[in-house]
Amino acid sequence: MSEYQNLKPIFASSVMRISKKESKLKFSNTITYDYLDLEKGNTWKNYKEFLNSPTNYNSELQLYWENLQTILDSEINKINEEEVFLKIIHCTIQFHDKTHPYVQWIVEFEGNYVDGQNTYENFVEDEILEYPIYSLYLFEKPLTVKKIVSSLKYNLGGSSRIVEYFGELNDRLEGYEAIFFQ
Repeated sequence: MSEYQNLKPIFASSVMRISKKESKLKFSNTITYDYLDLEKGNTWKNYKEFLNSPTNYNSELQLYWENLQTILDSEINKINEEEVFLKIIHCTIQFHDKTHPYVQWIVEFEGNYVDGQNTYENFVEDEILEYPIYSLYLFEKPLTVKKIVSSLKYNLGGSSRIVEYFGELNDRLEGYEAIFFQ
């Protein structure tokens, strides 16, 4: 995704918070991609040095923002059978240390709440994971999860309010996932 050619994605994670406000379901997702800077010493010593240029930093932010928004726009997401559209509201590039940058986005969307069972569905292309992934979904009270459909391994805990998804390198992510909750 980067103009800097020496980055390798090594891990992706997300934390999705789902809340009910009156007749709406509000979703806020913080997505983080961790990278390894291979530091091959081409034009720039490392990614951190590359980003010291404000032009490069702003260009990278725009590239990450646009690329993820394009991916989100290619997915189909539904809340209670109505398609919803995910929108990035923030993006940043930070560093764990010199060789481990990460990019973080905040994505929001909402849909209508119905009395009884609610459903969040995600339709994407099948893929083989190129790095491990982890996702945490937190359903705020009074919402509770009743059923999960996923090709990934998952745990349901926290009084049926917390779902953790796990994907390992080379796992197959199938194109349909759903969470049923009320």
